Amino acid sequence: MDKPGRSMEVALALMPDAVRYTLRYDAKDYATGVRRDVDRLKTTGFEMLKLKNLWSDPEYKGINSQWRDGRTGQRFEVQFHTSISFECKQLTHDAYGRLRNPLPTTSRRELAALHKLQRDITANVPEPPGAKDIRNQT
Repeated sequence: MDKPGRSMEVALALMPDAVRYTLRYDAKDYATGVRRDVDRLKTTGFEMLKLKNLWSDPEYKGINSQWRDGRTGQRFEVQFHTSISFECKQLTHDAYGRLRNPLPTTSRRELAALHKLQRDITANVPEPPGAKDIRNQT
């Protein structure tokens, strides 16, 4: 914890992805499924904090969202994927972690290689019909 005096409960409530869910859809049902499940989460009483559509990103394919449970205040993340985009996310997870928190000894060459690895793996992920029509929300 980098904020002395903050309780563990408060720190966890502020962490956007301490709890993460992943929903997977067949590509043909992706856009409809995402919209349906976003609406279902909202009508269940969860507050959407952010929705980020990353289907245009060269290093990650999918939609990530952040939510808050109105009763407990607990924040959580919901990721929306196809089977292929989820597998690519899993394959690039270690590279993403190393890019997110590089060691002081990590060279620019290694960072460039990690970015290239992510781009190469996600380059052929098929975009589901209607995925780009789902707009970011903040």
